Amino acid sequence: MRSGCAWQRADLTRSGDELTGSTVHGWLIDLDAPADLDALLSASERDRAASYLRPRDGARFAMSRAWLRMILGRYLETQAADLAFARAPDGRPVLAGRRNGWLHFSLSRAGGRALVALSRAPVGADIERVEARAGLADLVAGRFSGAEAACLADGCGGTPTHGFYRHWTVKEAYLKATGHGLSGLRDTELICAARPAVRFAGQAAPDWQVTLFAPAADCVAAIVGRGPGTRGGPASG
Repeated sequence: MRSGCAWQRADLTRSGDELTGSTVHGWLIDLDAPADLDALLSASERDRAASYLRPRDGARFAMSRAWLRMILGRYLETQAADLAFARAPDGRPVLAGRRNGWLHFSLSRAGGRALVALSRAPVGADIERVEARAGLADLVAGRFSGAEAACLADGCGGTPTHGFYRHWTVKEAYLKATGHGLSGLRDTELICAARPAVRFAGQAAPDWQVTLFAPAADCVAAIVGRGPGTRGGPASG
């Protein structure tokens, strides 16, 4: 089977890949690559995929869930189809049942790509397509701090649009990792520096590390975790 998955450490055929301490692993997935993974999905996941108005969007959702299951299954050395999911009290998705707390993960989708981050500690991931669209200026005014708006005006990311998504992905990844929710967008700031960092509610967040990267020219992604994220090139399984 040809995978559309690029990941950070090894080939998908390996099992028992180790995550120790605050290590963060990330997977970048091509959701349009051919792979027959529907058998891994739960009934509710199939129903949700079928509910999308556009078949391609439903297929991409299904592929992202199947790859999430297969990646988690490799780390946990268990069958992907047997995994069950729940919500933590703060809203973060978690493994259900006896595997709860074994592994933290975060999944994000944008167009034909998905990003999965995994760690033994809380982690958040976000991936976005870089595209100009109406309303970005309003989002900056309503959800960005004055310092972030100044950073964009100074040329962060090379263009205002690219700079916007650099900040946005880090903000979302941090809020996913912490469970604060999107209501915390205004309070979450990306500090642009040689080593990007996060500030929340005016206070530095030194316990969180930011990995910010561009998987493609039209795409920006961020992982926020207790340790640095790692990323690699194409792999097949």
